[in-house]
Amino acid sequence: MKDFKYSNNPDLNFKLNNLPSNPGVYIYKNREGDIIYIGKAKVLKSRIRSYFLNAGKHQQFKTEILLKHIANIEYIITDSELEALLLESNLIKKHKPKYNIDLKDDKSYPYIKFTKELFPRIEITRKVVDDGSKYYGPYTNVKSLRELLRSLKNIYKIRNCSLSITKESIENKKHRLCLDYHIGNCGGCCNGIVDSKFYTERAKDIISFITANDKTLISRLKSDMNEASKKLEFEKAASFRDQIAALDTYLVKQKVDNSSTDSIDYIAISQEDNDSCCVIFKVRNGRVIARNNYFLKGVYRKSEPVVLTEFVKLYYNRTTDYPDKIFISSIPDELEILEEWLSSLKGKKLSIKSPKIGEKNKMVFLTKKNAELLLNDYKLEKLKKDYTPRSLNSLKRDLNLSILPRVIECFDISHFAGRETVASMVVFKDAKPYKSGYRKFKIKSVEGIDDFASMREVVERRYSRVKNENLQKPDLIVIDGGKGQLSSAKHILDSLGLDIKVIGLAKRLEEVFLPGESEPEFIPRTSSAIKLLQSIRDEAHRFAITFHRNLREKEQVKSLLDDIKGIGPAKRKLLLDHFNSVEEISKLPVKELVRVKGITEDLAKSIVETLRGSGEF
Repeated sequence: MKDFKYSNNPDLNFKLNNLPSNPGVYIYKNREGDIIYIGKAKVLKSRIRSYFLNAGKHQQFKTEILLKHIANIEYIITDSELEALLLESNLIKKHKPKYNIDLKDDKSYPYIKFTKELFPRIEITRKVVDDGSKYYGPYTNVKSLRELLRSLKNIYKIRNCSLSITKESIENKKHRLCLDYHIGNCGGCCNGIVDSKFYTERAKDIISFITANDKTLISRLKSDMNEASKKLEFEKAASFRDQIAALDTYLVKQKVDNSSTDSIDYIAISQEDNDSCCVIFKVRNGRVIARNNYFLKGVYRKSEPVVLTEFVKLYYNRTTDYPDKIFISSIPDELEILEEWLSSLKGKKLSIKSPKIGEKNKMVFLTKKNAELLLNDYKLEKLKKDYTPRSLNSLKRDLNLSILPRVIECFDISHFAGRETVASMVVFKDAKPYKSGYRKFKIKSVEGIDDFASMREVVERRYSRVKNENLQKPDLIVIDGGKGQLSSAKHILDSLGLDIKVIGLAKRLEEVFLPGESEPEFIPRTSSAIKLLQSIRDEAHRFAITFHRNLREKEQVKSLLDDIKGIGPAKRKLLLDHFNSVEEISKLPVKELVRVKGITEDLAKSIVETLRGSGEF
């Protein structure tokens, strides 16, 4: 079946045509590899494709902007949409993607927290931390949760303050009774009015109600309501009725998940030929917080237990984040030794198991499924990397190169009548610009017009550093110029002892020169090789011209203002900070300029006359 064209980016289009139908989380990245958006989907294939199928039809302008910056897509499959939702929330917290700020509500679900204190507090929190407190949740209905807590506090007189109450603070009467005590919402524990053991028992009743659906409290409240009704205390009876209703709502609607403080790593691998992908799902406090994946080479004919053993050793020897338990797709070799080693690293017992049934087994299966998908993506990426543009093969053939010129560096010199001489170096990888490798040089040792000497300087500066710092050498160096510039570059490379293929590309007839050859190398004008060389040379020329122009503009601004008597570095900075440019200053009336501190009326007149008389504006 023919692939559908979702995008003009062939790599992106390939991924869009090969997405899974599982629920999961999708991650959009830009050209620099930064995560710009994270979302979740019930069906990854449908959700991700919908962005591109509806391009130009979106209601939100920000989504249209997002689409323009997507260069790569990654995804993590899950067992359910709910798991995808929780994973999405955790990943958004971790990475804070640019386009999730407005497009997604990055709030986590709240928990009930019971603090570990002399007089425990009960409160709502969105963060679960290992501070000795007990957490219950998460809750999706925040309104119901608040009503529940209000009822529980009214019934049990649980304090709502954040005071640090100790035996010493009570004895020294450090705290005064607050309004909650006077209106009956607190038992006055800060002044020792209520006993700590009694208070703690009441707190345990609340825990019992939340975790075990203990209906003893409701039975007691019903008894109190009936008693109040008999006494014709209808307002009090109504209050009991409302409390019962809130607790009944909680028992019916809320699902309690005692958030485990155990930290668990789920590990699984997928192998094919000589490649292997290992995936780790990191679960902390009952939630998946990250998926890490690693690719191993040299695993041909090695069994899964052997590869897992090697991976566990490599991974946990490089981290300090040790889980309490590891659940793994196959029992590794040397299990007892591994457990003993990991336990010594963690400082307490750490177990490794391969579950065969239950939820843990499902999680390991999900981890393995992710490993299989990632390995498939990895192998497809390898195929694309092994593919070489036709122009590189043509260049290798036409220049009789021993290796494919995947990395090419090109140099160009630029100056204005021998002044402000600069040089540029651009880098092409696999026939495409590699802009993070671009470099600019100010020529320091040459005065006047001397392109040969300028080329010697820049080539020496560049490749002295490559040699001294053991940097990657290019497969081919292109010099913008003829035999003279080429000879200058070759002389420096020889003096440095570097064996790098170098050629010159003369502008006039687009002739290619090789070192030591008096005549240009014949390359057919229709060859893709010559077109590639021209595009590289043109890019180096553009980069050099832009750099030189920027330097000239800066120098021009500096000289125009510095030529004015009374303008030094400090006043020049004040003027440029106050106004946008020298051109804007030249158009301003005197009365505007005198508003700048230190600019007198006479100096302002001198500034205006000098700039307007320069003929530059």
